[in-house]
This record gives sequence, C-alpha cells and structure tokens, in this order.
Amino acid sequence: MIALKSQNIEAQGFSCVEDFQDTLKNTIPKIVILDIMLPNTNGFEVLRLLKQDLKTKNISMLLLTALNSEVDKVKGLDLGADDYITKPFGVMELFSACARNAKTQ
Repeated sequence: MIALKSQNIEAQGFSCVEDFQDTLKNTIPKIVILDIMLPNTNGFEVLRLLKQDLKTKNISMLLLTALNSEVDKVKGLDLGADDYITKPFGVMELFSACARNAKTQ
C-alpha cells in the first residue's frame, strides 16, 4: 500500500473480508487488489460474489497471489479477474496493472 500511495494512488487495506464488505456498502472503488489466500475465506469466492453483485460487478479486479499454477490463473480469470499477478512481483508490474485496468473503467 505504501508503494501505491507513493504514486498518489489512493489505497485502503483491510485485515478481514468483513471490513472490506462493510466499506463497499458506502464506497465503490475503481480497482480491487485481492489475494486468493485470505484468512477465514477464499479470494476466489470473494471475487465470484463481487462479480455477481450489480453494485460491484464493474470493479476492476486484480488478483495478486502466491498461487502461480495455470489452473489457478485460469480459474481467477474465468471468475472475472481483469489481471492475475503472481508473487513475487515488481512494484512497476503492479503500477502497470493498475494503470491498464483503471483505463478500462
């Protein structure tokens, strides 16, 4: 998040999915950067739910995860992710993905 803020990109982090979901009730972001391996839930499920909801389905979704198998990548993209970035990643790669996907809004 520090890297994003250093480029004047407004960013907010969440320690649990419930806090994120509560925030979505009042604020709809342009882009969500989502990990797949989350405590108490699965990022694929969060992605699926966001893409099914009329209020959130148009948010650009970037998956940023340690899961790097082709099966996981295809699953994420098939569920509606706009990009799939595997860890470790470079900060410039993240900036590029954010810029690419912000333009599609």
